[in-house]
Amino acid sequence: MKSLTAFVACIAIITASMLNTRLVADEIAASARNAAWTYDPGLMQPFWLGDAIDGESVLFIKDPATGEAKAQLLFPVQDVLSVTRAVDWRVPGEMTFEAGRDYVVKAGSREITLPMDSRIPAFTPDQLRRPAGSQKYRLTHRDGNGEILFAAGAEYHEMQVCISYRHVSQPWPSAPTFDANALPKTIQKLQNKEAVSIVLLGDSISTGCNASGWANCGPHQPPYQDLLLEHLKQTYSPDITLTNLAVGGTSTPWGLTRIPEVVAARPDLVILAFGMNDSSGRSAEEYKSATLAMIKAVREAQPQAEFILVATMLGNRDWVTLKHELFPQYRTALQELTEPGIALADMTSIWSEMLNRKQDWDLTGNGVNHPNDFGHRVYAQVLTALLVPPKDATAVPPPQEPCAVRLWPEKAPNGDETFEVSEAKITVHLPKHAGGSATVICPGGGYGGLVTGAEGHGIAEWLNSHGIAGVVLEYRLPAGRSFVPLLDAQRAIRIVRARATEWQINPSQVGIIGFSAGGHLASTVATHFDAGNPEATDPLDRPSSRPDFAVLVYPVVAMDEKTHGGSRTNLLGATPTQELMDQFSAEKQVTENAPPMFLTHAVDDAAVPSTNSQSLFDALQAAKIPSKYLELPSGGHGLNGYQGPMWDAWQQQSLEWLAEQGLIRVIDAGK
Repeated sequence: MKSLTAFVACIAIITASMLNTRLVADEIAASARNAAWTYDPGLMQPFWLGDAIDGESVLFIKDPATGEAKAQLLFPVQDVLSVTRAVDWRVPGEMTFEAGRDYVVKAGSREITLPMDSRIPAFTPDQLRRPAGSQKYRLTHRDGNGEILFAAGAEYHEMQVCISYRHVSQPWPSAPTFDANALPKTIQKLQNKEAVSIVLLGDSISTGCNASGWANCGPHQPPYQDLLLEHLKQTYSPDITLTNLAVGGTSTPWGLTRIPEVVAARPDLVILAFGMNDSSGRSAEEYKSATLAMIKAVREAQPQAEFILVATMLGNRDWVTLKHELFPQYRTALQELTEPGIALADMTSIWSEMLNRKQDWDLTGNGVNHPNDFGHRVYAQVLTALLVPPKDATAVPPPQEPCAVRLWPEKAPNGDETFEVSEAKITVHLPKHAGGSATVICPGGGYGGLVTGAEGHGIAEWLNSHGIAGVVLEYRLPAGRSFVPLLDAQRAIRIVRARATEWQINPSQVGIIGFSAGGHLASTVATHFDAGNPEATDPLDRPSSRPDFAVLVYPVVAMDEKTHGGSRTNLLGATPTQELMDQFSAEKQVTENAPPMFLTHAVDDAAVPSTNSQSLFDALQAAKIPSKYLELPSGGHGLNGYQGPMWDAWQQQSLEWLAEQGLIRVIDAGK
């Protein structure tokens, strides 16, 4: 009976229609209010470490047609430990749901489903919407069909369920790690058990919205800053204070006005946590400038202060007010400010990956831009990872292995309204010290093969050594189907931008590099591109295919009779028309929108004459496109087998020129 009334109470809170259950709901709420939150150091263990998660939140969504209700977890389940309503999690004596009767999960799957007679609450998508203009805040849904349900308090918390489970230990992309050199003064004071003053400056997330403690309901979990403070006190010293100056609705310009209050607390460590409200329209450069101004203003009065810059969680993608492309740009802007004494707490990448595996309604506290209890714990865990060494402090995280991603999981287009099954792929090499830039790499091979060693994975390793992600493209060989390689390369650029947050890449610093025939492909991509379709159903069709820069190394460019015959025949066929040859001759396709380009060629290249690079450079200069042509005195095609002074020269000068243009951020290995 108790389980039935608990279920009914949850429905009553959402629909406000079952008035006869109000007394039961009030009794449940009163019981929760009497329950005290108890500190547990295990909850500060980062969820991405180990093989168990305690209290991951989900919201079960029911298909109105079939009645089937299901939700997704972050990891494949080995063993479910408990399932409770979110308001009952860690509350003594409250109901725990039963496997089989209330839920079903298949070992090794991330999906959990509900039987038809389950006591676990489930909701249709329409129950998470409201009519246009019916709420205090206008939360227009991106599809134009009404508004997203807004929670001023615990409305989503009452609908959500907490699941604790064991899973196979798996690496988590872009997980933060402890580095004592990132915040050396703060870490030393903490480890010496000295008094430490922390100041938090941020928006409504940092005021505590919508943690259950803030909303005054079970289990009364404190918001992230209070979880962090208690954990630091328990780990290091009770003489740690946190002054919270956060105010709802604020953004970085407002933060600049509060610097006198910040310095009044004589902070050792300042946590700056803005971005959610900035994302309604403030550019990444403006955001970065305001953040840097806050840092400088604090250090004028408190020179020893160190900083944690919080890259915010993501807002609901269905809310039209937020410009979601700004979130990864903000993260990159903050990363560019990092140095010893300034660390990045990258919630953006963590949240992005969570949303690759779950839905926003699983994690939201208010429907659009606040975390729930689980989200607040993740915030606290990310900050904890920067300030508290893991139990095995000597462990060094293994380097991330290159990741292969198929370009076309379904059928690939051929450019003539036909499709085929394709194994074309990119292999993503991520650097140990990421600077935010990425380059799609097009190996050569005359369009009849692919030189993926020296002109592919070897280039990726070189880029990685300078903090640049290298993305090796294994494109389809055309065999006369002229548009096939171009479609693959455009898709590769879109994929990199679509997964930029996950891979710690600035989507505005995604370039392309090509060698020989791969140089022709890169030049074609740099002269044939589109802005993408923001309204596309497939998220991979939304980003632009325009590279932000191109590097062309001994490239085939022209498709006339004087070009590399094998490349032309393999790409265009034996008897191409003049129109087709012109279309695939990059020097004839340059417009004022072409990206900056760096070209290099040896004058003694017998296979692909250097006039290819010269003609394209001349066209770029005529169109006033930033460009540089490095003509090498020797080396032939392949530059002496990819080694020696000619090879070294183009590598060094291309990085220098791109960095001077502000197109990439170079981080030398070991720095």
